[in-house]
Amino acid sequence: MRNLIIFILALILFSCKSKDDQAVRTIDVLSPGGTEIKNLSEIAADIRYIPLESHPDAFMKFVGNLKEGNDKYYINTVLELLCFDKTGKFLYKLEQQGRGPGEYTYLSDYDIRPEKNLVAVLTRGKLFFYNETDTGFKLQKQLDLKMQPGNVDLFPDQDNILLSFSASNGENKYQCVVINPEGDTLFIRPNSYKFTRNSKVVMMFSSDNIINKQGETLRIKGFLNDTIYTINNKYEFIPYMILNTSGKSITTDFLANVPASVMGTGRSPTADFLSISEILETEKYMMFRYNYQESAKWVLVDKATRQTTSFDAKELLKDDISGGINIEPKFVCNGIIYAWTDAMKFKAHITGDDFRKAEVLNPERKKELEALGSMIKEDDNHLLIAITPRN
Repeated sequence: MRNLIIFILALILFSCKSKDDQAVRTIDVLSPGGTEIKNLSEIAADIRYIPLESHPDAFMKFVGNLKEGNDKYYINTVLELLCFDKTGKFLYKLEQQGRGPGEYTYLSDYDIRPEKNLVAVLTRGKLFFYNETDTGFKLQKQLDLKMQPGNVDLFPDQDNILLSFSASNGENKYQCVVINPEGDTLFIRPNSYKFTRNSKVVMMFSSDNIINKQGETLRIKGFLNDTIYTINNKYEFIPYMILNTSGKSITTDFLANVPASVMGTGRSPTADFLSISEILETEKYMMFRYNYQESAKWVLVDKATRQTTSFDAKELLKDDISGGINIEPKFVCNGIIYAWTDAMKFKAHITGDDFRKAEVLNPERKKELEALGSMIKEDDNHLLIAITPRN
């Protein structure tokens, strides 16, 4: 009898511990705790600069989105999808902008399945599928969606497709729809934040749905709620982490009644609201950037220890590894953090006193930057910055 009681108590304790371990993590965005960091070396082990070839067909004003696969980089610029090898050499591009058959109006979003040489391009209610060959992209087929999603994501472990929709205009019926490659609807997640717009002012946000892939895991955070969800292979939305904005985030009431008088004042009408603008995930960290009352900060949550660190999103992280420009994370691909800079900014930094006097942890990397700076011209193409995180 005594042994039975001990067994039951142990079972209860184990059950309680399991539930605690599986509890959804809540981070107080404005008071996350932890220390403030200043230097890149506090989260990174190495950094490399990759100049993108200044090819006449590959010049771009900005890096819209970056994906990596099959030892290649894919970069969209609204009208084009450019492909470079890992050294930055330009390979080819997708440029089918137009109104004819097989042409897109603009490139709203895209995703890749490198193992299948598949590229999906979303544009104004249409989805194009391309097969990537050794010389470029060949159109496979086109789907007319009869709806206007803002993002397309290919599931990492299946052939089906996640389409997600803006919530900030108040009109969309759905947050997400899952379709198969033939266009059949498999799953619908309704938009829980519909509203009737009374104002003539329409505000749109690039962070309406923030979606991240980390390995085989797909996560999403909607614009008007605080929860990051993991989407499993049954299309269940499992709460993963809560970024608690303490009721200071944008509301549907504000979006429905934006006064015209706030536009054109030089001050953002959303400045008094707390907003999460970016979320990135590595094996070690869940990282997010927030804006509030004209200030901005990055918070890094250690997924194993639950400890947090942060840094100012205006001052950024000082590159104490190679002496390069101050770093702000922009993308994460296959565990590597990426940023980018234009050639003029890079050239000005490398030829300045701050770089010359900088004491760095990796002098060889600084020498490489110095040599690169002597080769780069101010009107050259952009440079990618690849940052290897600490384990």
